[in-house]
Amino acid sequence: MTDGDARLPPHTSRPGAVRTAATGAALWLVSGGLAVAVSWSGLLPASVGAVLPATIPFSPGVRPWAWGVGTTLLAAAVVFLVARLLVPLAGRVDDRTARFALAWFALVLAGGSAGLALDLATIVGALPAPRLRMLLDGLGTDATVGAWWGVVQGWLPALLVRRHATGTATSPSGPDDRTTPPTGSAARRRQAVLVTTAVVAAAAVVATGALGQRAARVVSAQEAAVAEGADPGLGALPDPYAEGTPVPTLDPDRDPDRDPSWCTRDQAMLLLGETGAATGHRSQTLRLTNFTDAACVVEGYPDVAFADQNGNELAVTVEQGASFLAEDPGYDQFELPAGASAVTTLGWDAGATSGALVARTLFAAPFPTDARGSWPVELDVVEGSVVHVTAWALETGGQGATP
Repeated sequence: MTDGDARLPPHTSRPGAVRTAATGAALWLVSGGLAVAVSWSGLLPASVGAVLPATIPFSPGVRPWAWGVGTTLLAAAVVFLVARLLVPLAGRVDDRTARFALAWFALVLAGGSAGLALDLATIVGALPAPRLRMLLDGLGTDATVGAWWGVVQGWLPALLVRRHATGTATSPSGPDDRTTPPTGSAARRRQAVLVTTAVVAAAAVVATGALGQRAARVVSAQEAAVAEGADPGLGALPDPYAEGTPVPTLDPDRDPDRDPSWCTRDQAMLLLGETGAATGHRSQTLRLTNFTDAACVVEGYPDVAFADQNGNELAVTVEQGASFLAEDPGYDQFELPAGASAVTTLGWDAGATSGALVARTLFAAPFPTDARGSWPVELDVVEGSVVHVTAWALETGGQGATP
């Protein structure tokens, strides 16, 4: 080695950078694991987080925990890749203290990058935001934790850079384990591969983190439903992320013209009546009760729709006519006297409810022109069912109903 070679500034070898980055990634996992253990045991105060940042983005008590484990490992990969990209830059200075400080700062940036990816996972997992101003809620939370981890613990892997540089500086005549940074197209390709891999790892953190949060919310919603008495045999447990559309408040195919003689909400109240069952067939009655002192007119068929356990419109076919448990009197117009009720009956064949989308809300209006009211129900009307509805008819008996 010539004198000119000896005067070249030392730099961190690729093996040295890899060791530093790998140590940082391992420390990221260890710190998070210890933080979880401490918080669960309750043996130490919460302030221990100042030296043991909670770098693991999940709690073992939150299911499904496999998503959290995957996100944690991917975040550690981001720490490794970003550190692997930045640590070699520290070797371009002569001063060993400055080299150590730059390597330390590289670990701070690596931790902050992993934390930022976790923040983005939180944002994506919460989409769509309830309000536009809440779109970026959480941004900076995990990034701050990650950067702080780099501040309080990143100096440990950075010592490897200083130690390596010290050894090479004090043994100029011995075996040189320093390697000259690659130049030209090979160096550019290597950097491009590292950058691309780091970006892919960060995107994987966002994707798995968001999916994990959503999976946890689904589990939480289903456990709450079971605790409230939901039976998986009587219908699929609710899924807050199930695709679908809410039931329209008005029949989209309605005729906008309303007969002015028809009963209005100020004259008659639509009530949920009794259910019926026989040999695999079901029925549900509805009543329209005139609570005023004057008669009003009832005509035709009611408007009916259903929502499933997720609050989405249930895909069923509603047909006008008779069912197994109810005859259809046919389309008619009649006066509903004061205090009297008109009745209609919904009828369907019982469906297989295990794991199925089923009717959990009944929507109905006296006439297709009117806004729909709703009632919580537990009916075995399943997706794809055909529900028959009879025309309004003046009720002759005095049976009870639910408003």
